[in-house]
Amino acid sequence: MRTCAALVLAGLGALAGCHSGPDQRQVAIARVGLDPIAGCEDLARAVRDRLVADMDRALDANLAAALEGRCWAYGAVPPVMATPAPGGDAGGAKTWSDTNVQVAGVDEPDLVKTDGELVYAIGAGRLQILDAWPAAEAHRIAAVQVEGTPKRLLLHEGRVVVFSSLAPPVGDPGATPVPPSGGGVPMPGGVGASPVGSAGGDCTYGYDCVPTGDGNPSKITVLDVADPARPRVLREVTFNGSYLAARRIGASVHAVIALPERTVPGLAYWPSTFVCGDGASPRAIREAFEQLRRENRALIEGVDLGALVPSVRDVRHRADGDAVDADVLGTCPGFHSSAEGEGAAFVSIASLSTDGEGPLSVTTVLGRPGFVYAGPAALYVASPHAWRGGGSWFWAEPEVAPEATTVHAFRLAEAPGPRAEYQASGVVEGRVLSSFSLDEYAGALRIATTTGHSPDPAAHSAVTVLREAGGTLEEIGRVDGIAPSEDIRSVRFDGARGFIVTFKKTDPLFVLDLADPASPAIAGELKVPGFSTYLHLMDPAHLLTLGYDASDQDGFAWFTGIQLQLFEVADLAAPALAYRELIGTRGSTSQAATDHLAFNYFAEKALLALPMVICEGGDATGGYGTLMTFSGLRVYRVRADEGFTYLGGVAHATPETSETFRDACSGWWTDASTPVKRSLFLEDFVLSFTDGEVRVQDTRALGTDLARIGFTAP
Repeated sequence: MRTCAALVLAGLGALAGCHSGPDQRQVAIARVGLDPIAGCEDLARAVRDRLVADMDRALDANLAAALEGRCWAYGAVPPVMATPAPGGDAGGAKTWSDTNVQVAGVDEPDLVKTDGELVYAIGAGRLQILDAWPAAEAHRIAAVQVEGTPKRLLLHEGRVVVFSSLAPPVGDPGATPVPPSGGGVPMPGGVGASPVGSAGGDCTYGYDCVPTGDGNPSKITVLDVADPARPRVLREVTFNGSYLAARRIGASVHAVIALPERTVPGLAYWPSTFVCGDGASPRAIREAFEQLRRENRALIEGVDLGALVPSVRDVRHRADGDAVDADVLGTCPGFHSSAEGEGAAFVSIASLSTDGEGPLSVTTVLGRPGFVYAGPAALYVASPHAWRGGGSWFWAEPEVAPEATTVHAFRLAEAPGPRAEYQASGVVEGRVLSSFSLDEYAGALRIATTTGHSPDPAAHSAVTVLREAGGTLEEIGRVDGIAPSEDIRSVRFDGARGFIVTFKKTDPLFVLDLADPASPAIAGELKVPGFSTYLHLMDPAHLLTLGYDASDQDGFAWFTGIQLQLFEVADLAAPALAYRELIGTRGSTSQAATDHLAFNYFAEKALLALPMVICEGGDATGGYGTLMTFSGLRVYRVRADEGFTYLGGVAHATPETSETFRDACSGWWTDASTPVKRSLFLEDFVLSFTDGEVRVQDTRALGTDLARIGFTAP
């Protein structure tokens, strides 16, 4: 347990008597708040200053390498990281499953939404509208083409909001080249260094990924579906940044858009006037780098910032003609600069109403994207940082705490229109795993983080409690040193309780008592084989989990298949494993393992639906399964007093045999992906969705399709 009193933010300096030994808490010495940017001139200056600072750090690192006779291994020009390419009563079912959201009352965009009668789904690149009740007579009534590739949707009172990804415009400068951390042009240390394991792109589970969007422009399309056979577009909002996340609270939608750093054409990181290793004198090397520095600065000062900063175009379609605002951010309103001074990326929160009318509010941060969490009244962006040696850092002894997460809080308001207003910022040691690593309760924010990676003995995890005071998220409590040498694999908060699963060779489930925000504590612990990647409160006394089984191999463990577990957690001090279900061998996977939206527990009927690819033929020592025996949707009945009862599956593919081997069993656990993406329950019927079709079956007699609707036909 780390014992030093309070984490000091906002540049207040070190706390007396606080040191950074293994049993004492780091003290922040760097300011992490957001500063308002007054207008477009100040915004342009801030962007150019960030670009210059990043360029200077890269040149300084290369200069040091050149003076030591070290040459970049791949040539004189650093690589460019490419931007990713682009049966019941009439009127509907009485009961149905809903989107599996993290916070009750805070809706999340998904691939499928329903009102119990109509189903709205994204498939085959279009918005598909189905009349799904009676379930056995389900059929498509419309397929709507929206601009770009639809990715997620929201449904609210006769309105559908579609989030889509657009093709990059011709001449798009692309993402700024980021020198690799493991070789090549070294990225200097400090706040601007790239995060640990940052793979980028659309990810929901951050063990080796930080969400940044897909790198393409994005669009929000609001449709009136009062007549579902003839949807009508009400509003189109286009961004030059990528969709990252969104939340709906009532009729208010808050979308988070990320604009990555863009390339400044012509920038170079190694002088062309000499060949590295040709015996040039230190003076000549320095002069060549300084000349290159001057040339780069001139390019940065002269670049057109139009493509480097956020832009928004808002079109409202009305009976009397279109209302077009082609320059929403023309006066640069609502911009803020992050004090840590990292690169020139942007994160915007765009707020609008589902009615298609009213103002569009945009709040933008010149800073790094990350995981998004929202409660009923606030939205948080948690951004990762990693110290690589040298440069400034959040703490005086960065070697002890080389990973950090900054958190920016925005208050959500509805009058005079939906908007997000910057409120406060804070920083904690370590990295978060997903949006489930954050949670609000009793006026405080709890955040679970891990520093280091298993099996490093120095790796450890913590839960830090923050509370807003004067624009700063100040630490008021922490429980630290959780599971030394292990890292977090799943988190779930539930009011005054918290649940954390870590992993190295076994699955320790930690139960936290968080009733007193100033004194969070571990109340109980249980070790079982494997680890859970998703935790679901089935009821107040039972925790339903999905993850992977594992085989202890002395110094490490192999994953050996999927496992479902049901824990009794009514007694915080004595969590107990009540039931366990093992499925397949290594190579088996489920979309729900790393995306909670694919996990569908329908409490009304005690039914659980999980998309799965099951592989058989592996062994207890971790050998991959040799054959895919099932690909589709598996359905279970799950009761606290009975455990797991397998009811059957909705198959979407023919099982493999030795003659039809298709190598379907070689996936890695963090890349969990299944052809079936989502499911819905309508009373006793289940709908199973792939990108190309939906199949309908009766859970009381699984195995026979009652309806099958293709999405690709016109």
